Amino acid sequence: MTDRRTFLGALAGGLLAAPLAVEAQQAAKVYRIGFITTELIGQPPGRGPLWDRMRELGWVYGQNVIVGRRASFGQNERVPELASDLMRAGVDVFVVVSADAAEHVQRVTRTIPIVTIAAGDLVAAGLASSLSRPGGNVTGVQSFQVDLAGKQLALLKEMLPSLSRVGLFVRWSSSEAALRSGGSIYVGMLRQLEATAPRVGVDLRLVIVRGPVDFDAAFASLSRARVGAVIVFGSELIAIHRRSVAELSARYRMPAIYQAGAYVTEGWLMSYGPDFREHLRLAADTLDKILRGAKAGDVPIQQPTKFELAINFKTARALGLTIPPSLLARADEVIQ
Repeated sequence: MTDRRTFLGALAGGLLAAPLAVEAQQAAKVYRIGFITTELIGQPPGRGPLWDRMRELGWVYGQNVIVGRRASFGQNERVPELASDLMRAGVDVFVVVSADAAEHVQRVTRTIPIVTIAAGDLVAAGLASSLSRPGGNVTGVQSFQVDLAGKQLALLKEMLPSLSRVGLFVRWSSSEAALRSGGSIYVGMLRQLEATAPRVGVDLRLVIVRGPVDFDAAFASLSRARVGAVIVFGSELIAIHRRSVAELSARYRMPAIYQAGAYVTEGWLMSYGPDFREHLRLAADTLDKILRGAKAGDVPIQQPTKFELAINFKTARALGLTIPPSLLARADEVIQ
């Protein structure tokens, strides 16, 4: 966004015509944003934290910016087709949730900017050269924090002091060796967990799922290994099937923790992760810069600074768990 102080300084210096011409040109153009999300649910365009921030920055839905929305329903192989459809409508910028979706959009365009809302490690995924200067056509907000999973593990141990084995439930399309390689967006989290586990006195059991047909067998495998709780790594597949995972967690009496607080309302025991409202406001800041002419490769990737702990009291009771007062005192939200 053009810095307000710079603009006022230009006015004071008598450089009125050029800035006004630029502002008039921007006001006359209606920009098109192409949203590709996992589902077409939630608040409609023009409402919610992202649009609240967009209005603060001068962008009003239906006036100087409009939206086209498409949903992949967890099938990212369809994203290039959806992106091509939006390109035919003349989009100026794409908005996607994850690094995986951004990579699929990039298969059809390396010129139209792509803004992520809650991506994993964009540098590890090969979509950016660095956080400060991405260099390509992908930027935005990434939720990836190396120490996040370690904190989730510590929270599970605090909830269940006798916990000795924790499952790691990961959606991955290839082998465990590939998952642990330097090119995996999860490799940093795995290393953090493996460093944290001995300190809190637990063993880890990794299970990889490729699709929803693997979910039941994965939980059964963890149950046979006497796993007492599970950390679920974020992915669009999990987002689509979050209720199924919650039901399996309850059936196998295996408390689950995730990073999205909204999941706790659907039966997950706990969540600890970034405040998604902040994600959306940060994404709006990035969109503002791009709509005003900045190149995606020059706009730094942002990371959240606010984190929230949510606990489902009803789920805890169903699992026969007593929530320690120390956790209740720190919880940002408790679902009764």
